[in-house]
Amino acid sequence: MQQDPAGVCVDLFGSDLWPDQQKILESVRDHPKTAWRSCHGIGKTYIAARLVLWWLYSFPYSIVLTTAPTWRQVEDLLWKEIRAAHAHSRIPLGGHLPQRATELQIDGKNWAAIGLSTNDPNRFQGYHSEHLLVVVDEAAGVAEDIFEAINGVLTSAHCRLILIGNPTDIGGQFYRAFRTEGWNTGSTAAWQTPNFTHYGITREDIISGEWQQKAKKKPNGDWDWPMPWLITPAWAANALQEWGEHHPAWSARVEGEFPEQGEYNVIPLSWIEQAQDRWPDTISTGSVILGVDVARGGMDKSAIAARQGKKILWVKTYSGLDTQQLAGEVLKEYRATNAMQVNVDVIGLGAGVVDELNLHSDINCREINVSSSSDVRDKDGNRVYQNLRAELWWSLRQALDPKGDELLALPKDGGLLGDLAAPRYSFAKGWIQIEDKEQTKKRLGRSPDEGDAVMLTYAPFKDATVLRLPTKPMVKQYRIERISW
Repeated sequence: MQQDPAGVCVDLFGSDLWPDQQKILESVRDHPKTAWRSCHGIGKTYIAARLVLWWLYSFPYSIVLTTAPTWRQVEDLLWKEIRAAHAHSRIPLGGHLPQRATELQIDGKNWAAIGLSTNDPNRFQGYHSEHLLVVVDEAAGVAEDIFEAINGVLTSAHCRLILIGNPTDIGGQFYRAFRTEGWNTGSTAAWQTPNFTHYGITREDIISGEWQQKAKKKPNGDWDWPMPWLITPAWAANALQEWGEHHPAWSARVEGEFPEQGEYNVIPLSWIEQAQDRWPDTISTGSVILGVDVARGGMDKSAIAARQGKKILWVKTYSGLDTQQLAGEVLKEYRATNAMQVNVDVIGLGAGVVDELNLHSDINCREINVSSSSDVRDKDGNRVYQNLRAELWWSLRQALDPKGDELLALPKDGGLLGDLAAPRYSFAKGWIQIEDKEQTKKRLGRSPDEGDAVMLTYAPFKDATVLRLPTKPMVKQYRIERISW
């Protein structure tokens, strides 16, 4: 059992493995430290769960510690897969594993697998075994102090550590593992997975669109993928349309490569993905603010985003609406969410939307000109931002910075992820500059409408005064102001 992890998974657990999953198992068997980066949807959590069970049942009185960036990922993803593999094993495995448990004990805590959260490095202390395995799922999102704590338990003769995940961040331990001696590393791109190799579909086929001539369909018209639960060429083709081949999300989620981004991207891809992961667990409190990015024509879409405190509730997009129709949608959402304020991008057709909203006295509307100047100054009185657009994007960046206190949560949305990861910044004349929307649009292949709508929810409220008009009972009315900074 100890020397044949793939055989154990197939024969004992009844697992259906493909070559790279076998390579991951064998790397952990043969090397103290393994790091494996991959595209989206290769069955990472599936193989991590079987790795846990193989180790635990192959080495008497072994200990397995598992972790991930969030407790939800530990409990609802990795340990859900562990529980399923344990329950469906071809022979009873033994051990106590109740429903929703994140601990599998064979002989108390002296022989057990345990799921740990990453909010406290001290949780990793006190575990000792000759055969100790640590599995870090979605490793790019795990904080540095957790890795320091993990290294503190890897002191015995036969310890193993595996980091596995999408390569979304060019900083941190996961990134360094691929550039440091002592690690056995591997990677999996989309075109190395079964649904591609089965039909001989390559990266070039996805880029050119020729993959559709190679893939086969079922009689009902659906694509006939050999392993439909893994990444498919259709998904990769949609990702290409959504992000383009030079976007960091394409690099990480399709190529399985660390993105060529860093200090010049306003918001790192890994920050966005962490914000999306915490969205289900984030409670929204306080007043709702809407941001409205108005389409400038052509293929652009108008977008409305709703933010309540530190949570983006939703982002909705609209095609083909004139200013009156879009104002009607804004009005509907404003009243449905009982919003406090709506910020409308006035550049282009936005003024027409504001004019329509002016007809409704119960709407607190702000006309935002992102090209206007920013009032923010440093302690010496110098400008910090080139304009209001730079100030708002930087405010959004700070809200997503994992080192911050009030972390914004984002809904899972491929378009929003692409929009937020695309803009770049620079320093010139001593202040922060964000590239204009047309530059982002040219590189992204479309207008970043959803991202701009979210950005507009951060338009400052403090410098403007909203004057209340005489009201009817129980109805608040506001004078709509045109605000510039």
